[in-house]
Amino acid sequence: SGFSRRSMRQPHLLAVAAAWQAAAFQSSVPHRRRLRPVLATEVDVAVVGAGPAGSVLAWRLAHQEGLSVGLVDPALSRPWVNNYGVWVDEWSTLAAELEGLELESCLDARWEKTDCYFGGSRGSPLDERTRLARGYGRVARERLRSRLRADAKVRQIEGKIEARASLSAPNVFDRANVAHDADGTTLRLSTGETVRARVVVDCTGFESRLTTRGATPEPGYQIAYGFEAEVAGLGPYDPDAMVLFDYRTDHLEDEAASPPTFMYAMPLDNGRCFFEETVLVSKPAMSVAECERRCLRRLDHLGIRLTGPRTDVELCYIPMGGPIPDPGQRLVAFGAAAGLVHPATGYHLCRALKASGDLARALGTALRADASPDHAAAAAYAALWPKRTASQRDFTVFGGDFLLTLDAADLRAWFTAFFALPTDMWAGFLAFWPGFTGNHHHESRLGRLAFGLAMVYYLPPDLALKLLAFIVSFSLTQGPSLLQTVVPFFGDGRSFAPPSPRPDHLGDLPVKAEIRARLQAQDDPDPARPDLSSLQL
Repeated sequence: SGFSRRSMRQPHLLAVAAAWQAAAFQSSVPHRRRLRPVLATEVDVAVVGAGPAGSVLAWRLAHQEGLSVGLVDPALSRPWVNNYGVWVDEWSTLAAELEGLELESCLDARWEKTDCYFGGSRGSPLDERTRLARGYGRVARERLRSRLRADAKVRQIEGKIEARASLSAPNVFDRANVAHDADGTTLRLSTGETVRARVVVDCTGFESRLTTRGATPEPGYQIAYGFEAEVAGLGPYDPDAMVLFDYRTDHLEDEAASPPTFMYAMPLDNGRCFFEETVLVSKPAMSVAECERRCLRRLDHLGIRLTGPRTDVELCYIPMGGPIPDPGQRLVAFGAAAGLVHPATGYHLCRALKASGDLARALGTALRADASPDHAAAAAYAALWPKRTASQRDFTVFGGDFLLTLDAADLRAWFTAFFALPTDMWAGFLAFWPGFTGNHHHESRLGRLAFGLAMVYYLPPDLALKLLAFIVSFSLTQGPSLLQTVVPFFGDGRSFAPPSPRPDHLGDLPVKAEIRARLQAQDDPDPARPDLSSLQL
């Protein structure tokens, strides 16, 4: 696989140019910090950011699309610190699609039962349990990371890109460390190495400095404090079930404490458990210290005693919702940088692994056809955010904003109604990507409308009225984005259309030929001169 047909015909010129660019970069570095200039590493695609999204995309591009790939990150050996929980059926779907990674063996814990606790208000008993007939698993994150990185087909390049995209021009950066040209992009790393790529994919997170996006809607934030520890029993929790939500607030001095938080608990082997206190979405963000305080207070109230130190501490900060990237930029955003985090739940891992297939296929098709870098980037954005998926995201953005308005009692009632829906329907809302369980319920306006009406049916009347009032206020302040997702009278909303190929001929050929023939006749009336009117301009 080459850089481009034109650059492949002139490899010596490309190498000289890259060396000159590297030397120019070095000249701007103080003498004592100058690094030895090196010739460019040439790849079809440079993936910047080696988290789960970037790593799986690099793997797919190399293995499934046959492209040359560089994975760029300042700390390639850094472990992934987050605990990733997944629905087992979604993980099995991915395992069948990502053959060679053996994803089924990348779960280190499974639970056939998933429990929720929403009691304590609106007449429901405090100890009432909602049991979901859907299996849950915990990802063996180091095993997954090793599988994705073990292959020599992906070139691993350690280095940092110090640059920030302009707010006014999406393809302009404040430093020369990212430079676009007609054939691709040059990246200059903090190590002095230069990387040349036909396409660059940004996987450095929602708050990336490389990707440009609009200012609205403003994101919310999921904040959590978690840890693993040995325990002397699990109190009211079933040791054979994963606790997805415990939204009870009887342990707090002020039950109306805002924003509400919930406990998420994963019972493990050898008397250990992972606990995490989470605010589902907050704006402004709640402090991690408050999540920690509530976590320890809840455990004490439930009679769950720690018998060992807290380990595997997780401090979680997840921007949710917010705008998707500007599709006019040359850099392709993916993962959280592309807005793939679920705006109402914070789920991301399975969606990133699934969406990486759509993006990899789009880039592979474009680059094999020797498309321009701009055309390839436009095709990538169209694959990530077609009309159907963009509308589904807008619907979930509304959901996240509505959850922000609810107190603990309302959230308990909301999720009681949500999980009273058919499993396929609520699973599809959480999935938010084609190909996952139940997503077909949310891929069309009619399906989303049916979901909304079902929620209104199951909600207590006062909460249903609150939802309807919020629909009105949201539409008045945020525009028709929600209404566009459920009825056809307000337009289609924002989506990225696939790029149109450049036509072989511009303009109206018959008229241009007619004019040329007339001009020729005026200038040279010689009947023996050949007629050029049939020639195309």
